[in-house]
Amino acid sequence: MADFTEQNRQYFDKMASTYKDNFANVVESLSNLTRDRRLWMSDKWTDTEAGKGQEIKMLEYACGPGHVSIALAPYVTKVIGLDVSDNMISEFNKNAQEANLSDKMTGRKGDLLAESFSEEMNSPEIFDFDLVVISVALHHFENPGLAMKRLGERLKKGGVCFIIDFVPAQHHEFDKEFAEAGKTVKSHGFSREQTWELFEGAGLSEGFEYEVIQEPINFTKDGKTFEKTIFVAKAKLV
Repeated sequence: MADFTEQNRQYFDKMASTYKDNFANVVESLSNLTRDRRLWMSDKWTDTEAGKGQEIKMLEYACGPGHVSIALAPYVTKVIGLDVSDNMISEFNKNAQEANLSDKMTGRKGDLLAESFSEEMNSPEIFDFDLVVISVALHHFENPGLAMKRLGERLKKGGVCFIIDFVPAQHHEFDKEFAEAGKTVKSHGFSREQTWELFEGAGLSEGFEYEVIQEPINFTKDGKTFEKTIFVAKAKLV
């Protein structure tokens, strides 16, 4: 598991400084989707009756440069981004500062699939979240079930886990064009049944929903555009 994580770390370290520009369409699509779906994923935000006046903590795991966190940060009191890539964490914190959100957004290096955790990862601050988000990253985890279980352990009771990822698909031209990225991929999408099993195994069995997004997201490389169909899913910790 350590070798696979290291492969991911190296790849995303290399991608970090250009990710926002190279995948501008994806960043915009995921940011808009997350913002538009926030009331679907939870009714507890700083601007809603259910969350008004409360501390609302959010964790984005495998946060990358933080575009999803930036989309949701105005509606929570605190966001922590965790990623195995040092360079992605640097981009996360830089982008938070540029968005004037560094007062509530902090990125830290962290690996929930590690055999043992650092003192910082065992800090009470990295527990009791109201919301955990994993955006187009679950397919990179060597053990998605273990990742979900450990994320579930960091939610407070009634907290929500929200996932965006790819629906299952056969290999096609996309995989050839993004062959280097393919080396960091463990799962080629998740069906409704597979996603339910991941949630249930993590104790996240209340209010499960899985919805395929009809409008695909577009990846562009060397003038070519490739479409990928994504889904959103959510459930609460009971």
